[in-house]
Amino acid sequence: MLDPDQIREARQAAAQWASDLLQSDFVVFDSETTGTGFRDEFVQVAVIDAGGEVVLDTLVKPTRPIDPGAARVHGLSKVHLVGAPAFQTVYPVIAAALGGKRVVAYNVDFDHRILRQACALYDLPPVEAVAWECAMKQYAAYFGSWNGAKGDFRWHKLAAACAGEGVSMHDLNAHSAIDDCRMTLRLIQKMAEAHTDQA
Repeated sequence: MLDPDQIREARQAAAQWASDLLQSDFVVFDSETTGTGFRDEFVQVAVIDAGGEVVLDTLVKPTRPIDPGAARVHGLSKVHLVGAPAFQTVYPVIAAALGGKRVVAYNVDFDHRILRQACALYDLPPVEAVAWECAMKQYAAYFGSWNGAKGDFRWHKLAAACAGEGVSMHDLNAHSAIDDCRMTLRLIQKMAEAHTDQA
């Protein structure tokens, strides 16, 4: 269990991370997938830049069926993916969007793992970023609710985090990859405001 000073320091460090990030060159990455397993693939990929401009927003046709649970989350089915490009077609654009960049995602471990799986499936080189950074873990520290069972700060779903911080989402649809990118960027901007207030 952390004491109040440690929780306050963690919040300040997360706000500092957000503020520093916004002064740098980075991209926000998000995806929707066929499921969460170690053979699952992308069905949608999106990337925006630090200014919120769309770098990539595409559906992706997988080689495996979409798990019903995943379909309930993102609302995509094989009908939506008729005519969508395969991963190997989209890969050069993904590699250009993320390669050599500071990449931020909400639950970056998951999105990065699915990307590695897709590259391995199609025998393509891994996408090498400068850094893979997790906005979800930073927000967990910023919020400051300790999870004793896991020995770490409690994670929050993206939409819940945004709602809790008063981040505007009226123009966004949760679990759309491009809108989740926008939501993540807005949450980071909100966190950075706390650092500005402290300065």
